[in-house]
Amino acid sequence: MKSNKYGTKNTFLQENTCELSLEPRIIHCFVMRMETIAIATDRLSKIYNMNRKNEVQALRDLNIRIKKGEIYGLLGENGAGKTTTVRILTTMIKATSGTASIFENDVVTESSAVRKMLGCLPQDAGLYEEFSAIENLDFIAKLRGLKQEDRKTQITNLIKTINLEERKNDRVETYSGGMKRRLMIARAMIGEPQVLFLDEPTAGIDVLVSRRVREIIKTLAKQNNITVLMSTHDMISAERICDRVGVLHKGVLIAEDTPPKIIQEYAGEQNDLEDAVVNLIGWTGDSDEVFE
Repeated sequence: MKSNKYGTKNTFLQENTCELSLEPRIIHCFVMRMETIAIATDRLSKIYNMNRKNEVQALRDLNIRIKKGEIYGLLGENGAGKTTTVRILTTMIKATSGTASIFENDVVTESSAVRKMLGCLPQDAGLYEEFSAIENLDFIAKLRGLKQEDRKTQITNLIKTINLEERKNDRVETYSGGMKRRLMIARAMIGEPQVLFLDEPTAGIDVLVSRRVREIIKTLAKQNNITVLMSTHDMISAERICDRVGVLHKGVLIAEDTPPKIIQEYAGEQNDLEDAVVNLIGWTGDSDEVFE
């Protein structure tokens, strides 16, 4: 199959069928295998009504299929539609049209069932600074209804995974930014979610901590066969841990494939994912928008 200006070949399959997307700027060819689909959207669109005369289309006809156990990166400039997509999938807002599901549970009509399967790390997530790491995780575990034995087991394992054993009883207000970020990821994993949503998980941390956070995300996902959807501007993280990435531009999915194939298809002299994404969206130096 030939790719158009924005599209690229997609070899991800559910069944022995081939499907042509009706999206205006990307062609999907799904060569389906019998694999469990964790996240699915069909012609998902979102329009924000600023007032009667002013509408903003944040998302237009989004069609994605993310399989169980996959780490999927959602990329694009500010205002591309990344955060809107995550908010719809996590039942925080409703789409204007189209459908979305988590393991075949509709995010609108079966929202209660969907929420039980999710772990979320919003970009602006906070912690209880006066609590220790143990107390923060235990509080969330109680809210999720975990029994004492299960709480203890999960918290012990997570504290070990994020390498906070020596500081687990110290107040969070004494932690560095990187330690807090690791704890936030652990908190999102309480209750053993089937799908983990991460919004800018490496934002505001240095290169060494970012590497450690990437290792934690990949370890948690692969060991527990968890599906991860990661919205990020961190091209290094996306390139190194994502199985596939989707590039959004002005609410439209314009490319989707593995990072190496995206780089091969669209990167220039820099030959990395950042270069490929910049070339795809046609950066002009002015990408600030109202909605993400």
